[in-house]
Order: sequence, then structure tokens, then C-alpha cells
Amino acid sequence: MGTNAKRSALWLCLGAGFITLLDQSVFVLAVPAMSATLHADSGSVQWILASYSLAFGVALVPAGRLGDIVGRRTLFIAGIAVFGASSLLGGLATDPSWVIMARLLQGLGAGTLNPQVLGLLQDIYTGHDRAKALGAYAAAGGSAAVCGPLIGGLVLSLGDPATGWRILFLANVPLVLILVPLALALLPRTTRSKGGKTSIDVLGALLLGGVVVASLIPTIYGAGMVAVTSLGIGAAALLAFAGWEVLYHRRGKTPLLSGALATSKGYALGTVVALCQFGVGAGMAAVTSFYFLSGTGMAPLAAAAILAPQAAGMLLASTFSWRYLARYGRAGIVFALLASLATLVAKDVFVQRFDSATAALAVAVVGLVQGIATGLVVAPNQALTLGHAPSGAAGVAAGFYQLSQRFAAALCSAAAAGMFLQAQGAVTGGAAKESFHHGILLFCILLGAAVVAGGLDWFREVRAASPENRSAVVVPSVAESTTTATEPLVQGPVSGSTTAGGTHRSDVTEPVDA
Repeated sequence: MGTNAKRSALWLCLGAGFITLLDQSVFVLAVPAMSATLHADSGSVQWILASYSLAFGVALVPAGRLGDIVGRRTLFIAGIAVFGASSLLGGLATDPSWVIMARLLQGLGAGTLNPQVLGLLQDIYTGHDRAKALGAYAAAGGSAAVCGPLIGGLVLSLGDPATGWRILFLANVPLVLILVPLALALLPRTTRSKGGKTSIDVLGALLLGGVVVASLIPTIYGAGMVAVTSLGIGAAALLAFAGWEVLYHRRGKTPLLSGALATSKGYALGTVVALCQFGVGAGMAAVTSFYFLSGTGMAPLAAAAILAPQAAGMLLASTFSWRYLARYGRAGIVFALLASLATLVAKDVFVQRFDSATAALAVAVVGLVQGIATGLVVAPNQALTLGHAPSGAAGVAAGFYQLSQRFAAALCSAAAAGMFLQAQGAVTGGAAKESFHHGILLFCILLGAAVVAGGLDWFREVRAASPENRSAVVVPSVAESTTTATEPLVQGPVSGSTTAGGTHRSDVTEPVDA
């Protein structure tokens, strides 16, 4: 592809990614108004919050695999079309179940689209240019996170809340009508997988979806027989998925989870970091919104102003995160995770010890710092992790990576809502502060796990780069060798220097237009 064609495809991918990521953040503030209009109970509210991320996650891996087989352009167009049609359905909803169905379909469309976006960026760009393109994608997500609460708060505050949430649904429709013809004209017709018969692991996709859904149900319905039964079904589905993937591979077919991907330590550890970090981001947005909207009675636009600095910080950091990655590597990601962990503790202190107005201002300021730290994690971690994708599996690697994010987002959003909605009187006074505190504890545990996973990967890189293990760098192990068929995202040319994280710093300076 020429430079202009690459630039056009990049901007189209960023635009499509933007509106699907915007849809997650824009509805955080709309859920209370929506639930009041439709008289939704607490279980329905949790499903409304979780359904988008849930369906998004379920669709990611099979859509990524299908894109690897039939081409990303087709799946891109199908995904954005489903997203637009279900947005129209949501705008016309008359009861909570209708909204839940619309959000599920929106999630399926977005989950079909986004692996194609990441796969296209993997296909079009290499080396540092790929890291910059992924950084632009992260910046688009940061922009969506900034715009979402502000747009939602503005629409809900200026108009009738009973119709405002409908407008947020319907606004997607004209955007999709613009993006579909642009995709037909601008996206490259990617080459389909070659080298023999291709296969689509339908049973594997269904089992994986069962694991995701069964894991979410206890969060919504709480402890009890339903939770126990659901967890048992989830565990059985997980074991069945693992066994089926092995059997499917032995039959000479291509499973959803390739052996090379499953045994790549760098990919596994990076995916754990993504899972924990994304869950914290989605959960904290829900906890903060519920606390200030329901716990203190704050107006939607004011609550949006509290969330905006964190999103703005993420957007700002995402724009230079590729430079941060080149300089510090995996070590920089660990340091940023530690900084983010510190901001969670600070937010809890401010909410517990100060009045609501002072706490709101302090949470907004600390949120800016947390957003910067998050922006230094998202794109760099994604670049390093997807660099381990084997040849011909960039889409499925991106799908599993985003599945971890969306699963965590659904789980943490539902858990956050449950903390405020399931306990009688938990939305006012000291009970609201207690619910906020419980949310912070959960998210601190998740970020701690991310720090451990990132630290292990940092140690793995440093050990591999040590003089006694130089041969391991030159001649990768069997498990890792197949994962380097796509060019690593951070490379070290002969004249390059070594970063603090053990990765090499490239002198490539060719820009990506974004």
C-alpha cells in the first residue's frame, strides 16, 4: 500500500474504533436516567451495564479468527453494520429487556469490528510504525473516553433525561451510514489464509462464550445456588474448551487458541496486564459515576466533569506512549501501573475524609494523574503483547487480547453496580462511601496482579538479554519462535541502544500520519 492509502485506512480504522469505544463510556452516566424511565430493577441495570462489554468480548476471538480466514474488510463492514442497526433498535426501546438486547447486539457488532481494526494495523504497519499506529488507536480510545462522559452529561443535562439516552443510541446511526461506504472504498482487500484447508472452530467459540457468560452471572445475582451452578458450568465449559482445542488441533484443523499463542509467556503475561488494567478502568468509571450521581445527588454534567480529566490524561499520554515504550520498555509499564495503584488509594482517602464538593475536585485532579499513567500502559502493553502473535493469527491474537479486556470490563462494571444497588440504602450517606471503598479495594487487588504479571515479564526480558542467555535471544525457543513471524513491535537495529526494560530502542523515525 502507498503512503496515502495507509493514511486513509488508518483514519478509517481510528474512526470506527472511536465510535464503538465511545459507546462504552457515553452510557455510564445515562444508565440511571434509562433505568428510571424504563423502571428497571437492579439486575436489569447490571445487565445493561455489562451486556455491551460481555457481547463485545464473546465476539472478539471468533471474529478475529474469521477475519484471518476470509479477510478483514468483510468482517469490518459486517461489524459496523450490525452496530448501527442495533443502535437504532436501542433508541426505540420501550422496556429494559429491549435495551439489554440492543446492547448485546451492539457489543457483537463492535466485537466483530475491533479485531479487524487491530489486525489491519498489524498488516499495514511494521516495527516502530506499528507501535505508533497502535498508539494512535489507543489515543482514539482515550478521545472516546474524554468525549463519552461529556457528551452523555451534556445531552442528559440540556434535554429531557427520558429522551436523552435515546439520542445517545440514535446518534450512532448516521455515523455508521458514513463509515460503511468509506470502508468499501478505502480498506485493502487482505489476502485470505493460504496453505491448505481452513477451518472455523465453531464449538470452541461457543464453549469460550459459555465460560465468559457463566463467569459474569454470579456478579449480577450474588451468592447463592445460581452463582454456584453458574461457576460450576463455567469451570466445566473451560475444561471442555481446553480439551476440545487440543482435539481440534490433533485433527489437523486450526483451533481458536493456537499452541504457539497459548505457550508464549510474553503474550500470556501481557494479556493478564491488559485484563486487570482494563477492568479497573471500566469499574472505576462505574463506581465514580454511581457515587457522585446517586450517593451525593450530583448533576450528570458535573459528574462528567469529574471523569473527564482522567480520560484527557489518558489521551495525552497515549500520543507519546510509543516514545515512552522505546525508552523504558516493559519496565516503564510496571512503573506506570504502580503510579496508577497509588492514585486509587488517594481517591479513596479523599472520598472517605472530605465533603462531597472537595472530594469531587480532588478525585478529578488525581484522575488526571491516573489517566496519564493508564495511557502509558495501554498502547505500550498492547504493542509488546501482540508482537508475539504467530504468522496468520494476528486477528485471533488481538481477539483474545481484547476478550480479556472486555471480560474484565463486564465483570467489574457489574460488580461496581452491585455494590451500590443490591444493598438496601447503599446509595446514600455513609453507605455510599463504604461501597466506594469496597470498589477501591477490588481494583487495588487487580492492579496489584497487573504489577506482578508485568514484573514477571520484565524479569523474563532482562534474563533473556543477559550475556549468558544471548543464544536464547538469537535462537528462540520452539514455543516463542513461531510467535515472532510477525515483526516485533520494538526492534533493535545494529545501531540501537538497550532500554531499561531489556528491549531494544530503534532509531526508526519514519512517522505515522495520525
